Amino acid sequence: MLIGARIREIRKARGMTQEEVAEKAEMDFTSIGAAERSVRNLSLKSLFRVAKALNVTLEELVHLPQDTNILLDKDKSMAILRLDGLIKNMEAEELKFILEIVEGICKYVKAPSKRAPLSG
Repeated sequence: MLIGARIREIRKARGMTQEEVAEKAEMDFTSIGAAERSVRNLSLKSLFRVAKALNVTLEELVHLPQDTNILLDKDKSMAILRLDGLIKNMEAEELKFILEIVEGICKYVKAPSKRAPLSG
């Protein structure tokens, strides 16, 4: 059940449909859906194919928290996966530019509170 949820989490973070994952994994899309809903268990061979289709290692795909309370970090994990999906095909110059922006934001966020509060 948890591996199916992990497949769905990574797939959505990558902005992929079940059909896209299935096509890249050379599987039927109903198998991906069934695995995500925990209706079907995937073989080890299929898990390797899904991991490759999602551009993660098998270890990353089946990595489950030791303590289910750690699921509080799910939002952070989702954000990291989404960022990875966005930048994986960028050129070196684009990545350098993004890195400069992120470093600037980190300095701003970690700076002492001399700035005006954000309106929201």
